[in-house]
Amino acid sequence: MNRRLFIRNAAAFAIGFPLAASLTSITPALAAGEVTDQDRILGDKDAPVTMIEYASLTCPHCANFHQNVMPDIKKNWLDTGKARLVYRHMPLDGVALRGAIIAECLEGDRYFSFLDLLFQQQKTWAFGGDPMAGLQKIASLAGMNKERFDECLNNKEIASRIITQARDGKSVFGINSTPSFVINGEVFAGGRDYDAMNDLLEDAS
Repeated sequence: MNRRLFIRNAAAFAIGFPLAASLTSITPALAAGEVTDQDRILGDKDAPVTMIEYASLTCPHCANFHQNVMPDIKKNWLDTGKARLVYRHMPLDGVALRGAIIAECLEGDRYFSFLDLLFQQQKTWAFGGDPMAGLQKIASLAGMNKERFDECLNNKEIASRIITQARDGKSVFGINSTPSFVINGEVFAGGRDYDAMNDLLEDAS
């Protein structure tokens, strides 16, 4: 069963996060299905099928999906222009929030490559005893030095945006577990194998 969100409001995402008290700039909820300039998109931006994924970097089901299902979705749907992936953070805890903040400091192809590394090495960095050291090590592989890492980790604007995006996912789409997907406006909770995801994408085509 998917790991359920234990958070009842946006501020609770930042439990244990030193900037929590400063995260007061909350924007209005997204219109249903709206994709903004701040969204990270993989695939053709004009693809006929939009798959929005809500995921947490510390969610084992999300890691399984990205390691075992996403490669075939990318090959058969994203790379062919039939669909686009809009990735949105839904951090389940402070560790996931910090990982999301670091990811959001990376531009272009480095963003999704970094997410892939975090999901591939989730057991090592997120659950290995020292998450921040593990996160910094992976960030260095993405070309981020220690100074930039610390600067990014303390970026209140990015942290606030992530928390707001997660709150909007819950209020607009009713997202309460990760991973969850919104495919052309229809919500599907839970990780699925490739065949099941392919069927959902075909139905939306």
